[in-house]
Amino acid sequence: MPHTLTPYYHRRGFTLYLGDCCSVLDQFPENYFDMIFADPLYRLSNGGFTCHAGRKVSVNKGKWDESRG
Repeated sequence: MPHTLTPYYHRRGFTLYLGDCCSVLDQFPENYFDMIFADPLYRLSNGGFTCHAGRKVSVNKGKWDESRG
């Protein structure tokens, strides 16, 4: 177990680490994980709208999701 990382969430044998995946993974030994789940940024926030359950809703998730180009 890495000494420099603090789990973001831990429960029932499940641990979630928050950070840049490459720098986080480098702190673990080879073959340490059973599964890796990544939720990448999609950069879809563009001031637009979509339809959800028959309602018009904003697609903006926040500054972190705004397109850079």
